[in-house]
Amino acid sequence: MMSGNEKRTLLGLLAGGLLSIFGKSTTKLTAEDFRKAEFKTSTQRLGISFTERVRDIFRFKWLKRF
Repeated sequence: MMSGNEKRTLLGLLAGGLLSIFGKSTTKLTAEDFRKAEFKTSTQRLGISFTERVRDIFRFKWLKRF
């Protein structure tokens, strides 16, 4: 008779084997794939406007460093 720990180990091995056979295959993503998925948003195109107070708070995040 198997103990609880042995049953869990056996079930884990069985599940891992089945997933390796029938699981979804993944492809490695490249930097180009991430670049294509990333899209730039414009608040003007979205129809959103910010007050000067909000702009002052978040301005340091919007400025790009060279």
